[in-house]
Amino acid sequence: MPHGTHEHLEEAEHAEHASHDTFNRNVATTMVVIAAVLAAVALLSHRSHTETLRLQTLSNVRHTQASDIWTYFQAKNIRMHEYAMFLELAGFLATDAAQHEQRAASEKGWTDRVAKYEAELPGLEARARGLEQEADEFQEKSAHVHHQADRFDLGELGVELGLVLAALAMLTRRKLFWLSGSFVALVGVLVAASAWFLH
Repeated sequence: MPHGTHEHLEEAEHAEHASHDTFNRNVATTMVVIAAVLAAVALLSHRSHTETLRLQTLSNVRHTQASDIWTYFQAKNIRMHEYAMFLELAGFLATDAAQHEQRAASEKGWTDRVAKYEAELPGLEARARGLEQEADEFQEKSAHVHHQADRFDLGELGVELGLVLAALAMLTRRKLFWLSGSFVALVGVLVAASAWFLH
């Protein structure tokens, strides 16, 4: 039985769909790969931002600890100078026999306190400077990780744009969008990967 016009049109439509199915399959596969890469790049971006905040927090904690140590250092330094001044003033006090023992005891106490603070102050100063150095190191690491996060963000944007272009390829059935999407996604991956080469 001969085929009518309707059957020929239907066969042509099926043939057209079959030819597009291969294209759609290829684009869909590309989209799946791009989506998986996007998930990985997004994860790296989020983790970098979290690490930036963690390092900044550690830097702030060390700065606060250093500030506390410097305050303690200043209080002890003031007391040391105060006791040293008392020792100098003791030389101007009248010396009669009744006050001699009391004055000698006071001078010994002030001398002992001055010696104690002179021994403690260098250690406090070194500790405060060490905390400041740690704070600066955490701040530098935070800045580095932040720059990496910027690269991951830019790479993520590129991969997302590649995914959008691939979706447009599927909707419009245009190969140019598919190839453009693949290229833009690849550039996004390269930009994200460049984060590991920052110094």
